[in-house]
Amino acid sequence: MIYLTHTRLVRESERTVHETAANSRARDQRVCGQLLSNESRYALWHMRYDHRMLPIAKLRRREQQLLELRRTSVEQIHGAALVRYLRDFSVTGEDRDATLRLFHGIVDAREAAIAEHRSYLLAASSQLCASEVLGLAGDAKGVQLVNHYERAYEQYLGIFCQRARAQERHEKSLLDELLPDIKGVATRLRERIIGGHLLPTRVTVPMRTISLG
Repeated sequence: MIYLTHTRLVRESERTVHETAANSRARDQRVCGQLLSNESRYALWHMRYDHRMLPIAKLRRREQQLLELRRTSVEQIHGAALVRYLRDFSVTGEDRDATLRLFHGIVDAREAAIAEHRSYLLAASSQLCASEVLGLAGDAKGVQLVNHYERAYEQYLGIFCQRARAQERHEKSLLDELLPDIKGVATRLRERIIGGHLLPTRVTVPMRTISLG
């Protein structure tokens, strides 16, 4: 029975971070580059990721490991989504501060932004690594579903934040009616991912990895 050992899980993820920082598309390259540029931040990421991979390695069954890797990818999407929303939609000034208050409460906006950015780097790096391992283990459909979920969740989060800011200003939002439907799409995708939809039944091992053990 082929399964992913703890050593392979961590080794492939370390390689992914370094290779992505050196040569990848702009967003992922920037994330991994910033992670590696700070020794203490990289050490924190490594410690948390290593801890997350331990129970996955102990499963010793490939199908269960793939499900846990899918679940990990989904969790990291949640952790990275807020900063991606603020950046991609150029949410700045009072709107940014109001959005951060939704998740951090009444704290210094600058401190909240710094904390959120650190969480983003850790989550985005872990998401990238978990998805890479899924691909190496032959779960291309899982990677595809995770990518679909990322877009659906970011759309939901964006509308949620816009509506919350409108409510804070006591303004009527036209987004109220859209939110349940968009949340439903994201929820159904998440259920398909962690429920094992399209889970591969055959082992596909890329030549450069030689084996999964």
